[in-house]
Amino acid sequence: MPNLSLPPPAGAAPLDEGQALGVWRLEKPLPDGEQAHAGQWYSAHHAMATAQKAAVLVLDRSDLGAGVMLRYADQAGDLARLQHPHIAVPSDSGVTPDAHPYLILEGEHGEPLLPRLQALSLRQRIELLVQLCEALRSAHQQGWLLSELDPAMVWLGADGDVRLMGLGLARIPDPTDPFDRGLSLGASPAFIAPERRGGEPPSLASEVYGLGALARVLICGWEDTPKGPAPLRGSAADQWPKLREAQQIKLDAVLRSAMAESPELRTRGAEELADELREWLGLSPQRSAAAPADLADLARPKPPAWWKRWLRPAQPRA
Repeated sequence: MPNLSLPPPAGAAPLDEGQALGVWRLEKPLPDGEQAHAGQWYSAHHAMATAQKAAVLVLDRSDLGAGVMLRYADQAGDLARLQHPHIAVPSDSGVTPDAHPYLILEGEHGEPLLPRLQALSLRQRIELLVQLCEALRSAHQQGWLLSELDPAMVWLGADGDVRLMGLGLARIPDPTDPFDRGLSLGASPAFIAPERRGGEPPSLASEVYGLGALARVLICGWEDTPKGPAPLRGSAADQWPKLREAQQIKLDAVLRSAMAESPELRTRGAEELADELREWLGLSPQRSAAAPADLADLARPKPPAWWKRWLRPAQPRA
């Protein structure tokens, strides 16, 4: 584990392609959409086995960066045993030559989702949400929950599947222990449940609030704020005007329930949210060559101004 006595706070300056970090060599920096976390993502390859890939998160020199490293040091052994094809966890850590801590996540994980969002239909976005909820179901069974959700940690794999970069995972706290409040990475405030902001420990209810906020980002879009991205609170039909009325009403209800202010009124966990989203997907017909495009892919959203910062114009998917 690297020494955590870091120099004065500073943002991580861009690192050059080929920069050595231990046995890894950096490739391109990866856009994550909103820089909501504490550093910069890079793709990388192993110096001796170039086919072996990894994602590298170079953290800012800050209290948050040090907290991420401390959390990793505390949980590294347990995290290594967490197994799911859609969850990636750090396998190594270190400090760059200019004293920025970094984490290595071995494997080919794709790229952050938000910059690639515009190329996805509504159905594809909701299918990714279902995959994420199912991955968290498995994490729950292994004793973990997502204590805070940062949209920059949700990636799209080369195979089209979701990939959770599991830096926000924490052991499910003991509800009988008043001192067990979990370990906090910090997250964009709009993704933190009201009870968590009031000092309560992470829970399955606070997890589903973060998932609801992510669902709104993927379905309704977001706005930039001084404290990070905030999901738009309008109707799904604002971005997807060709939705049928029944689809719109049902989807809006799912989104409202996941982000209810009171935990008692909220969707009961990621598992129930996955079931509700699956049910919604069943409202629209199965794709087929004969299906009208506006029903098969549910129409494309109005391109918001922010997407041009990251994407070249994409061809619509069939």
